[in-house]
Amino acid sequence: MRTLLFTFLSLLCISANAQTIIADSLRVPVGVGIDVQGRAWVVESGYGFNDGAVSLVQGNGDIWPVVVGLPSLFDTVNQEGVGPWHTLELPGNRLAITEGATGQVLIFDLSGFTPGISAPQTLVEAVATLNIAEFVLGQGIPESDPYSMALDEFSNLYVADAAANAIIKVTPVGQMSIFATFPSTPNPLPFGPPMVDAVPTRIISKPGGGFYVCQLTGFPFLDGSAQIFLVDATGTVSTYAWGLTTLTDMALDAATGDLYVLQFGHFELDPNLPPGFAPGSARVTRIKPNGTQEVVLENFDPSAGLALDAHGNLYITQIATGELLKWDNITTASHELKAAVNDLSIAPNPVATQTRISFSLPDVSDVQLRVLNAQGQLVYTQNLGRLPEGAHQTEWLPGACPSGAYQLEIITERGRAAHMLVRM
Repeated sequence: MRTLLFTFLSLLCISANAQTIIADSLRVPVGVGIDVQGRAWVVESGYGFNDGAVSLVQGNGDIWPVVVGLPSLFDTVNQEGVGPWHTLELPGNRLAITEGATGQVLIFDLSGFTPGISAPQTLVEAVATLNIAEFVLGQGIPESDPYSMALDEFSNLYVADAAANAIIKVTPVGQMSIFATFPSTPNPLPFGPPMVDAVPTRIISKPGGGFYVCQLTGFPFLDGSAQIFLVDATGTVSTYAWGLTTLTDMALDAATGDLYVLQFGHFELDPNLPPGFAPGSARVTRIKPNGTQEVVLENFDPSAGLALDAHGNLYITQIATGELLKWDNITTASHELKAAVNDLSIAPNPVATQTRISFSLPDVSDVQLRVLNAQGQLVYTQNLGRLPEGAHQTEWLPGACPSGAYQLEIITERGRAAHMLVRM
């Protein structure tokens, strides 16, 4: 299936944090990256008239086109726009662009290109084309949608293919192979497909080797069913974090190891409400290296792209309004926005027969404890009642739960915090 249902658009909601509109005339902006000069490289998916583009956005809002006229179409079957998704800087001042409309990775040479002065490049000026879809279909996989890319230290390119549910490895000489695959999961609802596709979206390099990969998941886009995968240098896939929802992008804070992940939105399945991604249901979650999750930004509309600059400022592309938004100092946002739960810890971890759970509440709240297995299935739940502000402790006895990784969640009226634990 295709990656994003860009047809469910709505008006911008007010966020909990102060924001700045950097640019407001972009054509369905998706991917965004910040260069060393603090400029934003934005991929515009376009309106379906082969009007996809890559633009450079200055801090003052000036938009300088870099590549224009990229393939962009409206998929009448899936009722969604399809075009360019993400960029990646390659050695030799080259720029790679994932192209959903053609199933290719397009590479442009920007040597001698001066943004704002040089004429933008066009499709015919691509110096190389990697036909990812042709390779994927040749492997017997029925669909391809190259979405994002990452490089390793040997200049091998790794392409997250959202429709193939796989990562395609491309060597410097152009040889392709399937590096990793992501399994489908059973659909627990009585409607929709029997299995839900993984739909990997963003891939980023992990310091020390390997990659983080997040997933959108396919229809019915169930809350809590998305994961962040850890893929090692051999292509082995494991779970890094789960219990998340419709992830489209993420960024790593190299100083702390924190991951910032973007929830596209909550998909409305209530038959009494219009179907689609609900307005104001996007959020950004910070995932700490110890597995703790905390929401740092929420109550804004479905958004596709996220980037973090060297100063801790966060950028998000707003597909409905064509805006590039900026939030200052998001890495210290916990000082501006109360977390749902503070200081969540589990000891001992790994757990054999019993573990103690400690946490602190910023205010009085009804509290629920949940434990999910690695497949996202609920294996334990307990209502802890209405608890006052301050420190609290409870216990969990795994009982007959088999050995493996689990996610423990503390759910309050303000939101949710999660922590990974291991059952010995």
